[in-house]
Amino acid sequence: MPVAIKHSVVQHFNLPFVEGEVESWSKQQRASLPGAPTFALVFCAADALPYAEEILEILRIYAHAPVIIGCSGHGVIANAHEFENEGGFSISLHYLPDTSAHAVHLPASVFEASDVSAAITAEIDPFKHAANAWMLFASSQSIGSESWLADWDRATGGRITIGGFACGESHADEVALYINGKVYSDGAVALSLEGAVTIESVVSQGCRPVGSPWTVTRAHDNVIHQIGNRPILEVLRDTLEGMSRQEQKMARGNIFIGLVLDEYKQHFGMGDFLVRNLAAIDPKTGSVAIATPLRIGQNLQFQIRDGHTASIDFEEMLKARIQQLGSRSVHGACLCDCIGRGLSLFGVPDHDVNVIQDIVPGVSVGGVFCNGEFATIDGRTMLHGYAASLALFVDAV
Repeated sequence: MPVAIKHSVVQHFNLPFVEGEVESWSKQQRASLPGAPTFALVFCAADALPYAEEILEILRIYAHAPVIIGCSGHGVIANAHEFENEGGFSISLHYLPDTSAHAVHLPASVFEASDVSAAITAEIDPFKHAANAWMLFASSQSIGSESWLADWDRATGGRITIGGFACGESHADEVALYINGKVYSDGAVALSLEGAVTIESVVSQGCRPVGSPWTVTRAHDNVIHQIGNRPILEVLRDTLEGMSRQEQKMARGNIFIGLVLDEYKQHFGMGDFLVRNLAAIDPKTGSVAIATPLRIGQNLQFQIRDGHTASIDFEEMLKARIQQLGSRSVHGACLCDCIGRGLSLFGVPDHDVNVIQDIVPGVSVGGVFCNGEFATIDGRTMLHGYAASLALFVDAV
């Protein structure tokens, strides 16, 4: 698995914003790349939002970036450092040989259409057929949580998609989406790749299943009433009582529900679930609400999130992916990390990027801390929680 050195360059900039510094860096990096950039990624923490349009313009003029996308985030990522609480912005320039990129803004009205799939198709039609992979950043404030992702897959043919929901300094803050020279607060921005380089993804949620799998026997929309013909809260209480004291302590405020991804598997382990928060609990009825609609007969299992599990899972997932790539070159990477990871989960800074640098030494990594991460698994693009969603730009097969 060779790394194509200098095919991607990433830089973090602190504030105060110095226009000349960004101009100088853009010129230098443009000259250092083997050719003109294929595209650029821009991610801004809250304090850098007022300078976004200037940053985009500098990249268009001095870096000669023909296509730019990005978004605001709770923090930004650059190479071996995760800037969770340090502000500023990051810029990634990617040269992907024999590859072209196209970008489009999907306004909120697209997701309000009577046929969302058709509306998305109309927006991306000029380049959807040649696209081999996508990056996608969206505003949850304007288009809701995840129901539209199935429409996205129908429009794109289930191509690999990596990205996430933009966020501000807090959940209530207005978010920003970037495309070429413009800044939007609604809808989504998408970038397609076509040609010799594509995206291979690695998704790690970092939760481990506890107790036993259960079948949903009574539910309505996103509210689970019964599993195994018993109130779900009763089953959860029994599950917690069956844990060791150490696990019970770990589970306080840290218990989740994992929806089984592949119903045909007989045994489930880490990575086999779509993890969701317990959004609401009703002690009177013994029911639990999550953010995702369910159906009768669906399988689930309770989950615990902890730093050790999350670390092992990400390492194993990335190593397995790198082994699968064989001799295909890696040209760069973009990490969409959940705001629930980082220092608060692992107890040390820069955990996820250090894992990447250890396993893929020399790769340039840009990225952002999101409020929900997108990744495609088996042709289905889903919203993941507490995830590390990594896009590796690699030679297409």
